[in-house]
Amino acid sequence: MAKQERDILKLLMKLIGHKTGEISNVEYSPQKPLFPEDNEGETFLPRSTPEEMGVDSAFLLGLFKKLYCNNSCHIHKVMAIRNGHVIGEFCASPFEKDVWHVTHSMCKSVTGMAIGFLVTEGKLKLDDKVADIFSSRKNPLQLVFSNGMTVRHLLTMTSGVSFNESGAISGNDWRKLFLEAQQKNAPGSVFEYNSMNSYMLSAIVTELTGESMLEYLKPRLFEPLGIKRVFWETCPQNITKGGWGMFMRIEDMAKLGILYLNKGMYDGKQILPEEWVLEATKPQVETKNESSPGYGYQLWTGADREGAYTFNGMLGQNVYCYPDLNMIIVTNAGNDDLFQAGNMSRIIRGEMAEIKVSDAAIEVDEKTLAAQKKLNDFILEAEGKKFKNALIYNHGFKNRKLVMTKGSSKRHYRNVPLSREQKLQGDSEQGFERILKKCLDGCVYDMDDKGVGVMPLLMQVMHNNYTDGISSIGFEYDDRSDAFYMIIKEGEKEIKLKCCSRENPTYTDVDEHGESYRLSVISEFSTDEYNRPVLRNEFYFVEDSTTRVMNIYFGKREPLQHGICFDKNRPAAPDNIGIRFDEIPGSGMLFGILDQFGSLEQIKGITGIFVSFINDYGAIDALTLAIRDTVRPKLHGKLRDAVGISQDLGYYINTDENSISSENEAITEED
Repeated sequence: MAKQERDILKLLMKLIGHKTGEISNVEYSPQKPLFPEDNEGETFLPRSTPEEMGVDSAFLLGLFKKLYCNNSCHIHKVMAIRNGHVIGEFCASPFEKDVWHVTHSMCKSVTGMAIGFLVTEGKLKLDDKVADIFSSRKNPLQLVFSNGMTVRHLLTMTSGVSFNESGAISGNDWRKLFLEAQQKNAPGSVFEYNSMNSYMLSAIVTELTGESMLEYLKPRLFEPLGIKRVFWETCPQNITKGGWGMFMRIEDMAKLGILYLNKGMYDGKQILPEEWVLEATKPQVETKNESSPGYGYQLWTGADREGAYTFNGMLGQNVYCYPDLNMIIVTNAGNDDLFQAGNMSRIIRGEMAEIKVSDAAIEVDEKTLAAQKKLNDFILEAEGKKFKNALIYNHGFKNRKLVMTKGSSKRHYRNVPLSREQKLQGDSEQGFERILKKCLDGCVYDMDDKGVGVMPLLMQVMHNNYTDGISSIGFEYDDRSDAFYMIIKEGEKEIKLKCCSRENPTYTDVDEHGESYRLSVISEFSTDEYNRPVLRNEFYFVEDSTTRVMNIYFGKREPLQHGICFDKNRPAAPDNIGIRFDEIPGSGMLFGILDQFGSLEQIKGITGIFVSFINDYGAIDALTLAIRDTVRPKLHGKLRDAVGISQDLGYYINTDENSISSENEAITEED
């Protein structure tokens, strides 16, 4: 069994077994800082109406609505740019427009720019052999590079090296592992997407300059473009990852696209040579990808419009560039988009293939003004601002809903009529939901399984930052402000999180082993198909692409009243809770990533008597199911001593069971 495959299997077994702490073979050290609030020196793109730049507001409205309303897009942020001006943008609540967001593989295009700078400065040629650059580090017994792998092969994903993304969990020295890896194909013969090619390009920058690639790019790229707030993770050898791990604001992503649309010029200055940009953005190799049939220098060339290309990152982090339109669409999202094959990319490519633009400004008339108003109203609604102080239709316990827990975070409900018992509890704000909050105040539930964390599994793997596990979940309710909190103990730390609505989100900077992640919890009380109270929570890590879903089901105690026991005036809290976790994107996304990178095939192809034996009995299929259950685990919690469950709420049940009353009012069942 090859070491890379063995390490993948070991990590999977640990995740399936809910092991916690430092379970990776890669040494962990905290890196990610708080998002800097200081933006001194940062520049902003000019804004204009779509019509001023020759684009119809109705077109943008249609595009934005399709992205926002499609259940599979999970759009976080969108920005449209034409002629260097932002003509439309929105940030879906609870995400924050001016906060950086993980870019995943979109940053590969930035790595390509770094190589362009090295070539421009005469420090590197694309036909330089990788073996020569790392001659002092290469194992002399290895003859892997005798067939002439060059920098160009790394740039175009044609290196043919077997060491890929999944190998990043195999150890600390990724350069050594890459240089000593076997060749799957002769360099230059086959396009095979491999993020380790990008990592090695970053290693070349460090090898030739003595700086990390992030440090090297700051004075050459980021500062001239007015990009001040950017963070890029490094490997254990302090080399910028190159192919992933960069956090950047969406507006700064747009600046990178503008730089290439302007053939290397920005704000009147030639940042990169025009010749480099022209070569980088034309197809250098065929990909056999229908929507992006060509690959340039660390970017994809598109089929929707002549000359189109994309800086592409998984899960929806994209800069779509259209030179013939002088237009850019930038996205941050959390969907199943891999290699621009998901619904989000299909929507954008389809719309952009049909767009009609004008070189001159579009005349403003009543129709235009109406379209602009509709666009602005939609943006306010998507950002949770339009109805901030209004009653939200079909929200909370006022109208009972069954939450459809599979699929989109933009939840689609079907109404469940109030039952007789629910009506007895009261269908107003002072009714059932408030009683449940008071019942839970001061309650703490100890988990039977302490191997699941707040951070989504995909985030843990991507950032090599693994959970210490949730040991307990408690609740706190402030009756005066109607503020409801969850208190989660993970490892030795307690995290106090306010449960908010999408219209009024709050944010908590959560410390995960020395790294800071901004978190907003969108919560909603509802009932399930069995009429049990449910607290649905969506944990939005607003700087990242993955969302943790936590549905908390409240257990029952006799005598039953929707899971809450009423003993005359004193309601008692549920004595247990069940929790169902999920992620957005979910387990299907994880399998898609594993399939794309060959990891599942590597696991299925592992040799050895034991693996052959379990494979004969279908245990590999069982392993696949276990991975899925790891992404969607189920936990149970038992009530510890509670403080707030014996308070007198002033409610009692009438003997005729037709109404429930308080000292001040009676709520009677209505037809």
